Amino acid sequence: MTLHWHRRDSAMLGLFLFWLYWAFAVWSQAGWLVQFDHHVALALHHTPAWFQSAMLTYTLFGNPHSMTVLIVIITVILVLVRQSKGAVFFAVNAGLLAAYGNYLVKQLIERPRPTAWRLTNIGGYSFPSGHATTTTVLIGSLLVLAYDLLNRQALKHWLFMIGLVLIILMLISRVIVGVHYPSDVLGGAMLGSLLLYVSTRLTTGHRSGNFHVKKHDS
Repeated sequence: MTLHWHRRDSAMLGLFLFWLYWAFAVWSQAGWLVQFDHHVALALHHTPAWFQSAMLTYTLFGNPHSMTVLIVIITVILVLVRQSKGAVFFAVNAGLLAAYGNYLVKQLIERPRPTAWRLTNIGGYSFPSGHATTTTVLIGSLLVLAYDLLNRQALKHWLFMIGLVLIILMLISRVIVGVHYPSDVLGGAMLGSLLLYVSTRLTTGHRSGNFHVKKHDS
């Protein structure tokens, strides 16, 4: 498989460099980032009570147990509709790449979680948000497969918009429940986008259809 450099590769390289800068700002507790987190979190914590309640429920879909069940169900469905290549692409991305990529960065940065505002309790480190990373990769992987398999541009557009809204709501939910800073969820979304892009580039032309086992004559 030969990969050629595209303009979007340059864009993603730029995003990667920006993400490194963002992660360094988090690690070094840059003043501008502290102010950014404070002002954005304060605005979200003053949203209507009904919205906060909805986000408290919605954020549960990003928990490890919920994500595992969702990944298994979607993977099985892809296999049943004879898209085993897509099933492997999806399962590896959402179940392994996002989880372990996020975990590695968490251990390197070791940012404590916010404590000033909590609607739920959780342990571990704060940056980047695992919910943000995994949701971005999971929904992004489904969109990649949809773009591979569907022909209607209008449908692809609407699926993209729906997927984007779902990701954004997950990012917002993690700040509203008080377990992440805004910079955590944005860092997670950027990390998820980068991981998804690398996986997508490496599997171009190999995500559709079933795997076939070659039979050898004895």
